[in-house]
This record gives sequence, structure tokens and C-alpha cells, in this order.
Amino acid sequence: MNSSKIIPPDARPARRLPGLRQALQRIHLLIIIATLLISGISISAISLTTLRGYADNNLQLAATVVSERVRGALAQHDTRKAQEMLGMVALGGEIASAEIVDVRGHQLAHWQRAPSAPLGTFDRHIARWLFPRPLMASVIDRDKEIGQVWIHGDATPVLGWLRMAFYCVLGSLLLTAALAAWLSHRMQRGILRGLQNITDVVQYVRRHRAFAQRVPASEIAELNKLSDDVNSLMAELDRWNKTMHQENASLTHQATHDPLTGLPNRAAFLRQLDERFNQPLLRRKLAVLYIDSDRFKQVNDRFGHAAGDAVLQATAARLRQRLRQGDIVARLGGDEFAVILHDVHCIEDAGEVAQQLNEVMQAPITLPQGMQLVQSISIGAAMACQFSSAAALLAQADAAMYHIKETGGGWYVSPDCWLSAERTRQTA
Repeated sequence: MNSSKIIPPDARPARRLPGLRQALQRIHLLIIIATLLISGISISAISLTTLRGYADNNLQLAATVVSERVRGALAQHDTRKAQEMLGMVALGGEIASAEIVDVRGHQLAHWQRAPSAPLGTFDRHIARWLFPRPLMASVIDRDKEIGQVWIHGDATPVLGWLRMAFYCVLGSLLLTAALAAWLSHRMQRGILRGLQNITDVVQYVRRHRAFAQRVPASEIAELNKLSDDVNSLMAELDRWNKTMHQENASLTHQATHDPLTGLPNRAAFLRQLDERFNQPLLRRKLAVLYIDSDRFKQVNDRFGHAAGDAVLQATAARLRQRLRQGDIVARLGGDEFAVILHDVHCIEDAGEVAQQLNEVMQAPITLPQGMQLVQSISIGAAMACQFSSAAALLAQADAAMYHIKETGGGWYVSPDCWLSAERTRQTA
């Protein structure tokens, strides 16, 4: 039993659609062919109809002329003269054969054109259509019919003229088709160039998000209007894209920075610390300073939160100004700050930076009320090479800071760092 497998619509191969160029070429080709066929058939039909009427009239005229010329010979029953007159008139016309008969139907004279090459099947049909039957003209003498002239048409000259006319019409139609194809190609090129420009810009923008791209003007009014609309849309998207980037940058800055001091916040600081700690080459020369303002609560209680904010802003500015390029200072929260020091070769280097930060804070800070205040800080330092995680490093720096803070402030390096340095000297 045969079973038919049903293919789901999504699994069927997609039909390849023709391009716009192919579609336009196909349409124009059909138009040209239809125009040529209609024109050729119309011209041929009109020409053949006109030619048949001309042949009938010409043959009728020939019969009338013969009847006039042979009237005297027919009245006298002069066979020789009738034969001569019939030959003279029939020889110059499109006549295949002619005969003269009297009223009793007796043949008086007969003329036959010399036979030519046999006609083909198509020519025979045309000849039969042109001259389907012989034409007759009565010979009248004194208002009395004395005989008849019968003439059979000769289609050979007409067929030659038809052949020449056919070649001329065919050449004209082919020339017209070539001109139409050339004009069609020019029109297609103008249309396709305009559409291709639009397509190229849209695809480039989609791939590279370059909304500053613009479509050049087109020579076709509708395509030019479409290009202007696309350019307007690109300009709108460009403005929207810039606004979005600005808003994203602003949101990112707000999410990673402290709004009061402008320094990176705790989340940004921890991310930077993790990134540098997880790189062995950077970790070997990495140190962390944990900073806390001394007696900051008393500043808020005595002078107000505006004075406390001014102290925090001044502290952040001085820390940022004093640090080296590549070091990172952040506000962890409240009056706590932290610094990531890079390229620190020994604990003495970290202590030197801590000393400089303590010194920079000795200058008085001007409060909003106009008063001046000296705000000291306590700093705890730790070297990253002594710890297995960034969290442990920060916790040790925090512990060192609280140790020095309890002793009255200043700076202090984690005891683990001193012990490690002492072991290194003893080993050396």
C-alpha cells in the first residue's frame, strides 16, 4: 500500500521570485510582441484588402478597355483583328488569359500569357483569394450586346509586389521593435537606478546602523518623492538613534556613578576590581585603598547635610586629582571611598600613594556657610597578590582602614602584606 508523505508548508522550498528587472523586461517584451503582432496583422489585412480591391478594379478596367477595342472586330466577326486587339491590350495588364465570345457563346478570340514558374501553396492561396473568378464585360454595339469579354487575372506581379511590401513592413516593424526595446531599456535603467539607490541605502543602514546615509535624487518624479521620504525617515531615525544613545549613556552613567560626587559607585568599583583581579598579570601589581572620612557624622550633626555633601564632593575631587592615570577611585557609600591602584610593585608604593592622599586632605575645605574645615581621612591598604579573591582583598583593606581609624587616623597596610614582604626579604 502506497503512503503519501505530507510536507508541511514551512518545509517546502521557497519559490524564487523574479527580480524587478526581469519582471519589467518580461512585460516590455510581451508589450513589444503584442504590438508587433497587432500592427503586422492590421497592416497586412488592410494591405491585402486594399490590394484586392485595386486588383478587381484594374481587372474590370482591363475588361472594359478590351470590350471597347474589339467592338468593331466583333461586329464584323473579324477573328484575326479581334485576336490582335486582344493581345495588344491583355499583354500590358495583370491578365493571365482572356477570350472573346459572341452572343451565341462561340469563341472568337483567345489569348494566354506564357506560363511562368509554378506557384507555391501559399502563393496559390493568395492568388485564388485575389482573383477568385474571371471578370466579364459585355461588348455593346448600338445599345445591343453583341458579345462578351472574359478575363482571368494574373497574380504573379501582385505577389511580387506583396513580397516586397511584406519585407518593407517587416523591416519597419523590426526597426520599431528595436527602437521600442532601446527606449524600454532606458526607462528600465532610470527606474532601476532609482530603486537600487534606495535599496542600497536601506540595506547599508540595516547592516551598519548608519542612519546618516542619504538616497541621491532620482530623475523620475515618483522615485524622487520616494527618495525624499526615505531620506526624511533616515533623518528621523538618525535623531532618534542619537537621542537613544544619549539616554542610554545617561542611564548607564547614572547606574554606575554616584550622583553626588560623580565617582563610580560600589557596583562599578566591584566590577572593575573583579576584572583586574582575574587577570594574573594585572593582579601581581594591584593594590586597593579603603578610605573613610574621620568624624564625618559630627560634620553632618554640627553643620548640616549640605556641609556634609560639600565635604564629600571636595574629598572626591581631591582624591581624583591626586591619583595617577589608570587608578580608579569610587564612592562605596556614605563617607567611604575606595581606590584601585595599578602598577604597584611593592607595599611601599601603595603606602606612598596613601601618604599623598592624606597630605592632599590637609588643606581646609570651605563649607556652604563660608566656614573652613580640615577633613582628615583614614586609609587601609592591601596588595592583591596575597589574596585568593577580590572580595577578600577588599575586606582586608577595609580591616586595615578600621585598624588605623581606631588609632587616630592616617594610613595602614594590611599585616598580611607586611608579613609577606618580610618573608620575601628573608628568602632573598
